[in-house]
Amino acid sequence: MVLTEKHKELIERIGVFHEHKGMQPLVGRIIGLLLVHDEGEVSFDEIVEQLGVSKSAVSNALTFLQAKGRCVYSTRPGDRKRYFALKVSDWKEDFTKELENIAEIQKFIDEVLEVRTDKTPEFNCRMRDFSNFLDFFKKEIPALFERFKKQQA
Repeated sequence: MVLTEKHKELIERIGVFHEHKGMQPLVGRIIGLLLVHDEGEVSFDEIVEQLGVSKSAVSNALTFLQAKGRCVYSTRPGDRKRYFALKVSDWKEDFTKELENIAEIQKFIDEVLEVRTDKTPEFNCRMRDFSNFLDFFKKEIPALFERFKKQQA
């Protein structure tokens, strides 16, 4: 696939977005490439070529993405190349896992509030407010899923 300037710009923006979320820039750029690529999967060598980076950097980034469950690879009969694609599984399941993380964060915040003194009431108030919001958010998500299902029907 020949990448247009628009493709390249979008790949860079996706890379910067992921970089701001704490990932290495190349990880985000690979995600971008896999998103915009017409075939939905890209060989290791094509990733190196399209992004103009070293094989070792691509290898490290793909190892990271695979370890995080964001990327998978496949092979083709008679072809020794590995073809990488984003793991686009059930987004609802992934979102449910993120909600479990939110519940865990709220639990930690509540435990922290139990052991904190009243020495910094403003901070404690902000943390309590955050915990209350997380609780509200957890309770509202099922209703959002239901509304979404009805909208899709």
